[in-house]
Amino acid sequence: MPPISNERNHPARAGRAERIKIQDVARLAQVSLSTVSGVLNGKANVRPETRQRVLNVIAQLGYTPNVFASNLARRSTRLIGIIVSDLLNPFFAEIAKALDSEARAHGYETFLASTSFHPEQQCAAVRQMLALRVAGVAMMTSENDPEAFALLKTSGTPAVYLDNMHNAPHVGTVRVDKRHGMFVAVQHLLELGHRRILLVKNSQGGASEPPMFSHLERQMGFEEALHQYNSREMDVHIVDEPGEPAAAGLRAIQKALAQYTFTAVVAINDLVALGAFRGLQAAGLSIPRDVSVVGFDNTYLCEYLHPPLTTVATPRADLASSVIEMLLGHMQNDGHAREKLLAASIVLRESTAAPLEKVSAPLKR
Repeated sequence: MPPISNERNHPARAGRAERIKIQDVARLAQVSLSTVSGVLNGKANVRPETRQRVLNVIAQLGYTPNVFASNLARRSTRLIGIIVSDLLNPFFAEIAKALDSEARAHGYETFLASTSFHPEQQCAAVRQMLALRVAGVAMMTSENDPEAFALLKTSGTPAVYLDNMHNAPHVGTVRVDKRHGMFVAVQHLLELGHRRILLVKNSQGGASEPPMFSHLERQMGFEEALHQYNSREMDVHIVDEPGEPAAAGLRAIQKALAQYTFTAVVAINDLVALGAFRGLQAAGLSIPRDVSVVGFDNTYLCEYLHPPLTTVATPRADLASSVIEMLLGHMQNDGHAREKLLAASIVLRESTAAPLEKVSAPLKR
């Protein structure tokens, strides 16, 4: 095939504002639109010489398919929507990355949206996903909006939620056992000898709003661990400071230092722990000599704090593979399980140690 060299036959040079279309590729390669589509989708029923001719034209024109336009033109797509609560929080960013890798391994692209912990933005994100005709939605959020679920239920779009349970044939839930994870974290501190413990939270809403399910489960695990101890020497306080987690952790520590005496801090997540680190160190306290700190989520930041943070790990790879596997099962109507529980485990680093005045008290087994 002779090279494409003149202005008339080269749509890329006809005007920078004009997008090269699949029709241009078909015309210059002298094949049908279905043949170009077959090449783009990797179908095997295209002759090798024809495939190469189409690929040569695609390369010369610099053609890229409009994936979103294709999605709108079809009922079924190769696009999975991912909705997270906060892109600035490494926990959600790392989950989104793991989901994207897993989806691509199964031949799917992903589209990402965030809610900033606002239920109404969750609903708007679902509307956006449905407009793109995504094949499924991974709802990886801490907040839960009933209207968003109603949209997914009515549309019949397969969805998988993180932790939040919903009743619909095509909607599943992958849960991480945060309750037990927090239990193990507090147990670790108790076994070190800590009896004066501070729990630091950062609830998103006001007092009239129900707590996020993930926070509720963590606090339940915190309380269960304390109840396991046969000791009257426990001195436990909870400080709930709303807002951005790192800043909330800093403010909570500043308030707690003015009111309480404690030898260990349990942070509701790693970013809250980051703020707690700043507050403790700014007050001249050494971690863990004066105060031990435990986080939750095991984000990449933990290894780079000084000292590195002991935290509870959420299994990212298992979570991603479970979500995508469940979504694909719902897409194929294969009767796949609608709920899966993943274990959380503690990762011991250098931010925890026995208190200076260790108190011995046996755990109830």
